[in-house]
Amino acid sequence: MNVQRWQAAAVPWWVTKVGLVGGWIVAFYFSASANDVPCTTAQPCVPDPLFSLAVVPLLATPLLLLFGRVLTGCAMGVLFGALDLVLDGSAAANVAFGLHAGACAVVAAWTIRSRADQHEAAGSTLVSLPDMPPQRGVLRVVAVLLVVFGFLTFVQYDLTNDGIERHVANASRVEAEVVEIKNTYEVWVELPDGQRTAFEPLAPETYQVGDSVPVLADGTWVQMANEPEDVTWWLTLGGAAVFLALMFAGRERRRRALWTGPVKAIRLQAHPVGPRRILLRHNKSDIATVSTLADLGLEEPLYHDTEQFGRVWRGEEDPPVQLDPAEVLVAGEWHHGGQVALLVEGEVVATSTLSRVRPRHTVHSAHLPGEPVTTGTPVDLPYAVWPGDRRRTEGVVLLLGAAGALIALKQYPDLIVLGLIGVQCVLSAVTRFQPMLRLDHRSVVLYTGIWTYRVPWAQLHGVRRSGPQLMLAFGPHGDVLTTPQLPDKQAGEKLMWARARSLIADHPGERVTRKLNISVFIGLVYVGLILFI
Repeated sequence: MNVQRWQAAAVPWWVTKVGLVGGWIVAFYFSASANDVPCTTAQPCVPDPLFSLAVVPLLATPLLLLFGRVLTGCAMGVLFGALDLVLDGSAAANVAFGLHAGACAVVAAWTIRSRADQHEAAGSTLVSLPDMPPQRGVLRVVAVLLVVFGFLTFVQYDLTNDGIERHVANASRVEAEVVEIKNTYEVWVELPDGQRTAFEPLAPETYQVGDSVPVLADGTWVQMANEPEDVTWWLTLGGAAVFLALMFAGRERRRRALWTGPVKAIRLQAHPVGPRRILLRHNKSDIATVSTLADLGLEEPLYHDTEQFGRVWRGEEDPPVQLDPAEVLVAGEWHHGGQVALLVEGEVVATSTLSRVRPRHTVHSAHLPGEPVTTGTPVDLPYAVWPGDRRRTEGVVLLLGAAGALIALKQYPDLIVLGLIGVQCVLSAVTRFQPMLRLDHRSVVLYTGIWTYRVPWAQLHGVRRSGPQLMLAFGPHGDVLTTPQLPDKQAGEKLMWARARSLIADHPGERVTRKLNISVFIGLVYVGLILFI
């Protein structure tokens, strides 16, 4: 295997996750800004069933690109660009999404060529997988259920739309008066017979109390004449379900295709780097990672017990002699995103997808990162390490982004991806206004994005420094957490001083506890704002 050529052939991750996703956001912004055609009785805003189905590739494009499904995401970007040219009369939207579709097409061609180069650089060894392909898994069941759900949503749309058409055929046209505007988006009108009803028009700011609004009325059923009731969201929901089913079915087919003939195979070293995640290495070079559904037990425990691990982690004892890492035969599509099978002693133990190596994939069990912090700096307890000015500025920007996503979502409620972006901004912003570490007389509190860990000093094994970051090992299993870049350069020494001071008092029986960070609850409040405001 030509490792350097294989790695150099890959398309950089930022091309898709930054370039194309950022381009999609810009294209959507220009499209939404230009779509200001008012709804009138002469030219009502009639629901478009075809465009509601086109919303599926529109929303799928950034999500697929963010989750590494490059070719499928690019295909959805090109598809929506073509549909927008046909269905959308806005020139600005046509240009914006046309350019984005062109960029997606270029990246797709680049990716296809890149995968061919990676496949060639992986060598020429071919093997045939033993036995029969595994039984069809849970993905097949999920795909079938999604198809059934999608069919039911299409039926529901047809029934609902037929009901609306019957009401329209029997309705009479009357003039209603605007009597109240609630929450800036809910317009209440009163009909000549005294009946009151509420609408949520596309441009509620254009209505004032006392305005006359033409409506269609059939008994208690009332509909605005210039904005007919839109139930095409049923089609969007059903289309998304069917699209997911096709995605799952395609992945299952690619997995089973590994057994249809000889496939390329390479023998690599396998290093477990987390629960059900394995780092593949070739001649000391990191190649890729794979995720499995279960722990394959490829590596023997390096330490006899937790106490030995703690002594080694603190630098008080030399690391034990490294055993030779386990080797696995990796066969299949030898490129990033490819489906592969893992073979041990001639048997397929798992199938997975080749993923890029991330900085967080540190092999703690294979080598000790950084340098141990051994000296202590006295500090008055309790003591907290707060984020620096840079992270607080990032927090302000993220909060503004979350507020912008909420405002945009109110104007365009169908774009669920804006809500997802807003939630992520809120979660990231809250962590930038929290302490990064908090020390007291009995424990150290570690704040992460989702969880807050309280680690008694007796359960903290030690601290190692890797550049501006600290790595804390704790608990009976030697779990390791890496802090962000800390503004306090003496934080490690202060931690070790507080640990040494506390161990003199000895608080036996205390355990590591974990609870949800307050950012999760604030994120739920943000979701509530999206749903109810």
